[in-house]
Amino acid sequence: MGSRLRKLKSSLGKKKLSDGKTIGGKGRLTDVVINRLTAFYGNAIRGNTKNVHEMRQAIWAVWAHTASTDEQPKHWFCPKGSNSWCKYNVCVQNNEVPGFKHKNNLPEAVSEAIKPIFKDLSHLKLLRRCLGGKTQNPNESLNSLIWKYSPKTIGSSITITRIAAFLAVCDYNDGHKSQIDIINAMGLKYNKNNVITAKDSDKKRLSTAFKRVTAASLESRKNKRLKLAKENMKFKLSEGCAYEPGAY
Repeated sequence: MGSRLRKLKSSLGKKKLSDGKTIGGKGRLTDVVINRLTAFYGNAIRGNTKNVHEMRQAIWAVWAHTASTDEQPKHWFCPKGSNSWCKYNVCVQNNEVPGFKHKNNLPEAVSEAIKPIFKDLSHLKLLRRCLGGKTQNPNESLNSLIWKYSPKTIGSSITITRIAAFLAVCDYNDGHKSQIDIINAMGLKYNKNNVITAKDSDKKRLSTAFKRVTAASLESRKNKRLKLAKENMKFKLSEGCAYEPGAY
Protein backbone atom coordinates (compact mmCIF):
# COMPACT_ATOMS: atom_id res chain seq x y z
CA MET A 1 0.00 0.00 0.00
CA GLY A 2 2.72 2.48 0.95
CA SER A 3 4.77 1.70 -2.16
CA ARG A 4 1.77 2.04 -4.47
CA LEU A 5 0.69 5.35 -2.93
CA ARG A 6 4.19 6.81 -3.09
CA LYS A 7 4.57 5.64 -6.69
CA LEU A 8 1.24 7.26 -7.61
CA LYS A 9 2.22 10.53 -5.95
CA SER A 10 5.57 10.50 -7.77
CA SER A 11 4.06 9.63 -11.16
CA LEU A 12 1.42 12.36 -10.98
CA GLY A 13 3.94 14.92 -9.76
CA LYS A 14 2.63 18.40 -10.54
CA LYS A 15 -0.22 17.15 -12.71
CA LYS A 16 -3.52 18.79 -11.78
CA LEU A 17 -6.37 16.63 -10.51
CA SER A 18 -10.07 17.26 -11.11
CA ASP A 19 -10.12 20.04 -8.48
CA GLY A 20 -7.26 21.89 -10.16
CA LYS A 21 -4.66 21.02 -7.52
CA THR A 22 -1.83 18.50 -7.35
CA ILE A 23 -2.18 15.25 -5.43
CA GLY A 24 0.39 16.31 -2.82
CA GLY A 25 0.57 19.28 -0.51
CA LYS A 26 -0.96 20.32 2.79
CA GLY A 27 -4.24 18.58 3.52
CA ARG A 28 -3.74 16.15 0.64
CA LEU A 29 -1.65 13.00 0.02
CA THR A 30 1.37 13.82 2.18
CA ASP A 31 3.95 11.35 3.47
CA VAL A 32 2.20 11.39 6.86
CA VAL A 33 -1.13 10.50 5.23
CA ILE A 34 0.52 7.70 3.23
CA ASN A 35 2.00 6.25 6.42
CA ARG A 36 -1.36 6.50 8.13
CA LEU A 37 -3.23 4.78 5.27
CA THR A 38 -0.58 2.06 5.16
CA ALA A 39 -0.96 1.43 8.90
CA PHE A 40 -4.76 1.35 8.62
CA TYR A 41 -4.54 -1.08 5.69
CA GLY A 42 -2.30 -3.38 7.73
CA ASN A 43 -4.64 -3.18 10.71
CA ALA A 44 -7.60 -4.10 8.50
CA ILE A 45 -5.81 -7.27 7.41
CA ARG A 46 -4.47 -8.25 10.83
CA GLY A 47 -7.83 -7.63 12.50
CA ASN A 48 -9.72 -9.95 10.16
CA THR A 49 -7.45 -12.91 9.50
CA LYS A 50 -10.28 -15.48 9.67
CA ASN A 51 -12.72 -13.98 7.15
CA VAL A 52 -11.64 -12.65 3.77
CA HIS A 53 -14.90 -10.78 3.16
CA GLU A 54 -14.69 -8.96 6.49
CA MET A 55 -11.06 -8.18 5.67
CA ARG A 56 -12.11 -6.65 2.35
CA GLN A 57 -14.86 -4.62 4.02
CA ALA A 58 -12.40 -3.31 6.62
CA ILE A 59 -10.04 -2.18 3.86
CA TRP A 60 -12.79 -0.29 2.05
CA ALA A 61 -13.80 1.21 5.39
CA VAL A 62 -10.38 2.90 5.45
CA TRP A 63 -10.91 4.49 2.03
CA ALA A 64 -14.52 5.52 2.68
CA HIS A 65 -13.73 6.87 6.16
CA THR A 66 -10.92 9.11 4.91
CA ALA A 67 -13.08 10.25 1.97
CA SER A 68 -15.98 11.30 4.22
CA THR A 69 -17.04 14.91 4.68
CA ASP A 70 -19.75 16.65 6.68
CA GLU A 71 -21.79 16.91 3.47
CA GLN A 72 -21.09 13.32 2.35
CA PRO A 73 -20.38 10.94 5.24
CA LYS A 74 -19.29 7.56 3.85
CA HIS A 75 -19.07 5.41 6.93
CA TRP A 76 -21.03 2.45 5.53
CA PHE A 77 -18.25 -0.05 6.18
CA CYS A 78 -16.98 1.36 9.47
CA PRO A 79 -17.75 -0.68 12.63
CA LYS A 80 -21.03 0.26 14.30
CA GLY A 81 -21.67 0.82 18.00
CA SER A 82 -20.27 2.84 20.88
CA ASN A 83 -16.96 0.92 20.85
CA SER A 84 -16.22 1.63 17.18
CA TRP A 85 -12.94 3.29 16.17
CA CYS A 86 -15.08 5.42 13.84
CA LYS A 87 -16.04 8.51 15.83
CA TYR A 88 -18.87 9.31 13.42
CA ASN A 89 -20.58 5.97 14.08
CA VAL A 90 -20.07 6.50 17.81
CA CYS A 91 -21.94 9.78 17.44
CA VAL A 92 -24.67 7.96 15.48
CA GLN A 93 -25.00 5.50 18.36
CA ASN A 94 -25.23 8.37 20.88
CA ASN A 95 -27.50 10.57 18.67
CA GLU A 96 -24.84 13.30 18.48
CA VAL A 97 -24.35 13.49 14.69
CA PRO A 98 -25.39 17.19 14.29
CA GLY A 99 -22.43 18.29 16.39
CA PHE A 100 -19.87 16.09 14.65
CA LYS A 101 -17.22 17.67 12.38
CA HIS A 102 -15.03 15.63 10.04
CA LYS A 103 -11.29 16.24 10.39
CA ASN A 104 -8.24 15.13 8.38
CA ASN A 105 -10.42 13.92 5.51
CA LEU A 106 -8.96 13.76 2.00
CA PRO A 107 -10.37 15.93 -0.81
CA GLU A 108 -12.65 14.09 -3.22
CA ALA A 109 -10.17 14.41 -6.09
CA VAL A 110 -7.42 12.74 -4.03
CA SER A 111 -9.76 10.02 -2.79
CA GLU A 112 -10.78 9.17 -6.36
CA ALA A 113 -7.12 9.13 -7.44
CA ILE A 114 -6.16 6.54 -4.82
CA LYS A 115 -9.36 4.48 -5.18
CA PRO A 116 -7.89 2.16 -7.90
CA ILE A 117 -5.06 1.23 -5.50
CA PHE A 118 -7.58 0.19 -2.83
CA LYS A 119 -9.45 -1.76 -5.49
CA ASP A 120 -6.32 -3.65 -6.53
CA LEU A 121 -5.16 -4.33 -2.98
CA SER A 122 -8.56 -5.53 -1.78
CA HIS A 123 -8.94 -8.22 -4.44
CA LEU A 124 -10.21 -11.44 -2.85
CA LYS A 125 -7.53 -13.53 -4.57
CA LEU A 126 -4.85 -11.41 -2.92
CA LEU A 127 -6.52 -11.26 0.48
CA ARG A 128 -6.97 -15.04 0.68
CA ARG A 129 -3.18 -15.24 0.95
CA CYS A 130 -3.43 -13.17 4.15
CA LEU A 131 -5.82 -15.54 5.92
CA GLY A 132 -4.37 -16.89 9.13
CA GLY A 133 -2.30 -13.77 9.74
CA LYS A 134 0.74 -15.10 7.92
CA THR A 135 3.35 -12.55 6.87
CA GLN A 136 6.51 -12.32 4.81
CA ASN A 137 8.62 -11.76 7.93
CA PRO A 138 9.76 -15.40 8.37
CA ASN A 139 10.98 -15.50 4.76
CA GLU A 140 12.84 -12.22 5.14
CA SER A 141 14.36 -13.41 8.42
CA LEU A 142 15.67 -16.61 6.80
CA ASN A 143 16.99 -14.65 3.82
CA SER A 144 18.92 -12.32 6.11
CA LEU A 145 20.63 -15.34 7.69
CA ILE A 146 21.58 -16.74 4.28
CA TRP A 147 23.14 -13.41 3.25
CA LYS A 148 24.94 -13.31 6.60
CA TYR A 149 26.82 -16.50 5.70
CA SER A 150 27.11 -15.62 2.01
CA PRO A 151 26.98 -11.80 1.54
CA LYS A 152 25.46 -10.46 -1.67
CA THR A 153 28.41 -8.15 -2.09
CA ILE A 154 30.81 -11.08 -2.45
CA GLY A 155 30.55 -13.47 -5.37
CA SER A 156 29.97 -17.05 -4.20
CA SER A 157 29.85 -20.39 -5.98
CA ILE A 158 26.73 -22.52 -5.96
CA THR A 159 28.38 -24.82 -3.41
CA ILE A 160 29.06 -21.96 -0.97
CA THR A 161 25.52 -20.66 -1.43
CA ARG A 162 24.05 -24.08 -0.69
CA ILE A 163 26.17 -24.45 2.44
CA ALA A 164 25.05 -20.96 3.52
CA ALA A 165 21.41 -21.95 3.00
CA PHE A 166 21.86 -25.17 5.02
CA LEU A 167 23.56 -23.32 7.87
CA ALA A 168 20.89 -20.62 7.82
CA VAL A 169 18.08 -23.18 8.09
CA CYS A 170 19.79 -24.85 11.07
CA ASP A 171 20.41 -21.48 12.69
CA TYR A 172 16.82 -20.34 12.03
CA ASN A 173 15.22 -23.49 13.46
CA ASP A 174 17.52 -24.35 16.37
CA GLY A 175 19.68 -21.28 17.01
CA HIS A 176 23.47 -21.08 17.21
CA LYS A 177 23.62 -24.28 19.26
CA SER A 178 22.94 -26.13 16.00
CA GLN A 179 26.52 -25.28 14.99
CA ILE A 180 27.76 -27.40 17.91
CA ASP A 181 25.60 -30.28 16.66
CA ILE A 182 27.08 -29.91 13.17
CA ILE A 183 30.63 -29.87 14.50
CA ASN A 184 29.88 -32.94 16.61
CA ALA A 185 28.29 -34.78 13.66
CA MET A 186 31.39 -34.10 11.55
CA GLY A 187 33.61 -35.58 14.24
CA LEU A 188 35.44 -32.31 14.85
CA LYS A 189 36.65 -31.04 18.20
CA TYR A 190 35.09 -28.19 20.15
CA ASN A 191 35.56 -26.82 23.62
CA LYS A 192 33.53 -25.30 26.44
CA ASN A 193 33.98 -21.76 25.09
CA ASN A 194 32.29 -22.72 21.81
CA VAL A 195 29.23 -24.00 23.69
CA ILE A 196 29.06 -20.94 25.96
CA THR A 197 29.37 -18.56 23.00
CA ALA A 198 26.54 -20.34 21.14
CA LYS A 199 24.24 -20.26 24.17
CA ASP A 200 24.98 -16.61 24.91
CA SER A 201 24.26 -15.70 21.30
CA ASP A 202 20.88 -17.46 21.43
CA LYS A 203 19.96 -15.77 24.72
CA LYS A 204 20.85 -12.34 23.33
CA ARG A 205 18.81 -12.97 20.16
CA LEU A 206 15.73 -14.05 22.13
CA SER A 207 16.04 -11.15 24.57
CA THR A 208 16.21 -8.66 21.68
CA ALA A 209 13.24 -10.33 19.94
CA PHE A 210 11.05 -10.17 23.07
CA LYS A 211 11.84 -6.48 23.54
CA ARG A 212 10.99 -5.65 19.94
CA VAL A 213 7.52 -7.23 20.09
CA THR A 214 6.41 -5.43 23.23
CA ALA A 215 3.65 -2.85 22.80
CA ALA A 216 5.94 -0.08 24.07
CA SER A 217 8.64 -0.90 21.53
CA LEU A 218 6.18 -1.12 18.62
CA GLU A 219 4.53 2.15 19.61
CA SER A 220 7.92 3.83 19.99
CA ARG A 221 9.06 2.81 16.50
CA LYS A 222 5.70 3.86 15.05
CA ASN A 223 5.94 7.30 16.69
CA LYS A 224 9.51 7.74 15.42
CA ARG A 225 8.42 7.00 11.84
CA LEU A 226 5.48 9.42 12.07
CA LYS A 227 7.67 12.12 13.62
CA LEU A 228 10.25 11.75 10.85
CA ALA A 229 7.55 11.86 8.17
CA LYS A 230 6.07 15.04 9.66
CA GLU A 231 9.51 16.71 9.83
CA ASN A 232 10.26 15.80 6.21
CA MET A 233 6.89 17.22 5.13
CA LYS A 234 7.60 20.50 6.97
CA PHE A 235 10.94 20.79 5.16
CA LYS A 236 9.25 20.17 1.80
CA LEU A 237 6.59 22.80 2.47
CA SER A 238 9.11 25.42 3.63
CA GLU A 239 12.01 24.72 1.27
CA GLY A 240 10.38 22.97 -1.67
CA CYS A 241 11.57 19.75 -3.23
CA ALA A 242 15.27 19.25 -2.42
CA TYR A 243 15.65 16.10 -4.48
CA GLU A 244 13.69 14.43 -7.26
CA PRO A 245 14.97 11.69 -9.58
CA GLY A 246 15.74 13.09 -13.01
CA ALA A 247 14.84 16.66 -12.03
CA TYR A 248 18.39 18.07 -12.06
